[in-house]
Amino acid sequence: MTLSRKSPRVVALAVAVLSVGCGDDEGTGGTGGSGGAPACVELADGRCVEETFQNPPLLEPNADGVYELTLQPTEITLDGQRHCGRAYNGLYPAPTIDTRTSAEPRQVRVDLRNAFTKSDYRALSQGACTCVDSETGESCTPSAHGHGGSCQCTTEDGNTCHMFDFNVTNLHAHGSHVRPDYAAGGGCVEEDGLSCRGCEADASAEPRECFFADDVISRVEPGEGVRHRWDIDEDGLHHAGLNWYHPHIHGSTAIQVASGATGAWIVRGALDEIPGIKDARERILLITTPPTSYEPLAEGEPCDEDHITFNDFAVLGDTDAKQTNLINGVRRPRMLMPPGQIERWRLLHGAFLDEITLAVFRGLDADCADLDLTAPPLALTQIGRDGVPMAQPESGEGWPFAPPYVFMAPGYRVEALLDGSQLAHGDTLCLMSGRFLQEDTTDPTGDALTPEEILQVASNGDLVAIVNVTSAAGTPTETQMPDLDAVAAESPTMMLQGGAVDALARCEEAAAISEPSEIEQLSFMWPIFTNQEGFDDCACPDHNLNCKNFETTDRDKYPYDRVLTVGDVDHWRLMSGFDGHPFHIHINPFVVCPVPEDGPTAKSRLFEPPFAHWRDTYLVNFDRVVDVVTEYRSYAGSYVYHCHKLTHEDHGMMELIRVCDPAVDECDTLCSGGECGWRACAPGDDDCVRALTATDCLVDPTVCPEALLRCTTCDEAMSCPPEAHCSAVVHVDGEQRCVPGCLADADCPLTDACDALGECVPAPCSPPCGPPAMCEHGVCVP
Repeated sequence: MTLSRKSPRVVALAVAVLSVGCGDDEGTGGTGGSGGAPACVELADGRCVEETFQNPPLLEPNADGVYELTLQPTEITLDGQRHCGRAYNGLYPAPTIDTRTSAEPRQVRVDLRNAFTKSDYRALSQGACTCVDSETGESCTPSAHGHGGSCQCTTEDGNTCHMFDFNVTNLHAHGSHVRPDYAAGGGCVEEDGLSCRGCEADASAEPRECFFADDVISRVEPGEGVRHRWDIDEDGLHHAGLNWYHPHIHGSTAIQVASGATGAWIVRGALDEIPGIKDARERILLITTPPTSYEPLAEGEPCDEDHITFNDFAVLGDTDAKQTNLINGVRRPRMLMPPGQIERWRLLHGAFLDEITLAVFRGLDADCADLDLTAPPLALTQIGRDGVPMAQPESGEGWPFAPPYVFMAPGYRVEALLDGSQLAHGDTLCLMSGRFLQEDTTDPTGDALTPEEILQVASNGDLVAIVNVTSAAGTPTETQMPDLDAVAAESPTMMLQGGAVDALARCEEAAAISEPSEIEQLSFMWPIFTNQEGFDDCACPDHNLNCKNFETTDRDKYPYDRVLTVGDVDHWRLMSGFDGHPFHIHINPFVVCPVPEDGPTAKSRLFEPPFAHWRDTYLVNFDRVVDVVTEYRSYAGSYVYHCHKLTHEDHGMMELIRVCDPAVDECDTLCSGGECGWRACAPGDDDCVRALTATDCLVDPTVCPEALLRCTTCDEAMSCPPEAHCSAVVHVDGEQRCVPGCLADADCPLTDACDALGECVPAPCSPPCGPPAMCEHGVCVP
């Protein structure tokens, strides 16, 4: 595709000066690389340059086969300035875990240590926070991560101030299909300061101490450590592809990920042995976008836990502030490749907030100072998304998926092939990145962006990497693209429950559903009605799911936000009421239903494959409806789903899920003796009903009159409009609101009376009242 211009348009870019001298480095490393290539390589223009791109280092297991990760103060250099953050093993980004194929079921052992020695409580909001014990009136420090009990913190204007210990951590295996709490079978031994977790429910565990699995509810305090084991083949051979690992401690996830606690995790399989892929040059491109507005370390100042520069949460939420695009911690790395080389790019968006749109333009010079916008971008053929090989649609529409740009939201992984057979000695490729393309329109009322317009934005974006094609780079390791039918054959089946349920048939059924009560699982992300800060007129807090916030949910009434049944297949409908939000659910990936040519899901065609495929993270934009189908396969336990803009998740845009096994538990009685679900409210919980009705209004306009009534605050006399009464419930914003129905005749119009069911019913006076009396609630009043 070419940009719609009659003449070339030259884009001048401020390109960092790269080294042109010959160095002493030994090649570039990387699986499938040319190997042994000299550090100094001659380009077609006669210059001798170094390849500054390197894959992140591999994390080697210890003598016991265990990967060791330590969260510790880590120095980072940004724009020539020294910074200090929290990252693994002193590296930015973290090293790669590479899980090879095996004839035996694979168990990935990881020991996590927290090298910090003390707590560091910080607020998510700007300005000072004051914490006072509500029982004693004395100043205090929250003892639990974000839930201080009697220790209540408020901002200067009296709003709740959420305080979190930025030095508490844990570990998430993003993209894994493993048990969500503990690894089965016991066998964990506590030693050397490393803890195990109880697994009393596991009858096979002897002794009854288990390894942590993908337990993101756990907390690793300063000075502590835990032992993980990810049994990736327990439920059959794990899908092959690119996953990643990072902290997932609520309230501190964004600050830790932003400062480098992000690592790639490769799970290999038959996909990696396909001719055309096996010997391709493999590059891991871990993209991070650290803010540059933090105050750097002073000259001579050490990087230790007393001098962390990445420590202000408000900076992370400033979308107007400059951010720096890095690949594997390097600004604008240079890649060198011989003509004809097939390269496999494993792209990982490991940043905390912004979406990016990547496009590979041809350069008019070897440093990408000017772009050739008369030539179409070089398309990357995608073979995997979110750690799962790409499916092939039966119709063939949109296959293979090789759009002129790659759209990525935080948490996305895209595996793509660069076809070097199109490239000759002297060619230069320029990897460009555009920001803020998460919206489908140029403005709230404008026309939808076209692919050409998206490419124009990307061409004016940031130069992310340079690829120089030169014969001096050695001999290609692979020159033939793979059989894409063989790639698609590695995608998991969409016949769920052992072939009993066709996910595509469920997608067709889901498309016809419009009644909210018929939607099995609805997630309406951030339905803010009137503002984006604090609470709106309906008491929906900012950063919410279905008008509820993880922080303000009453965990006595609702220990879980949803209880699902192991083995079930559900349709989830994903919607957004404001902004764009990457929906991410742990443990089980989902099938994204096909995107039609029109309707509320059609905009997805601008960014995503139009055919059904597997994902675990998917951006849901404003005014977009996305249907997905998933199976809660094999594993019971507790985990979460959330927005993967990590600042949003830390603010409370997350829900706690329990997958329950009815054979061992009473699944329908876990919330106030009843069901836990998006439509379930505890008896008498007007706050929950208000939030549910507000959500229904966004899906079904016929519900909006009731939603408006329930969002109405009681007046000074604690009265409400006719046929409603003032609820005794004080909502999370401190207001009392109206509830349909009546408690007394006074809650009804004068022509009605309140019956035993709390409903206003007609109450005429019989016989009719004579003047001057009037009939009020069925009684003649003089």
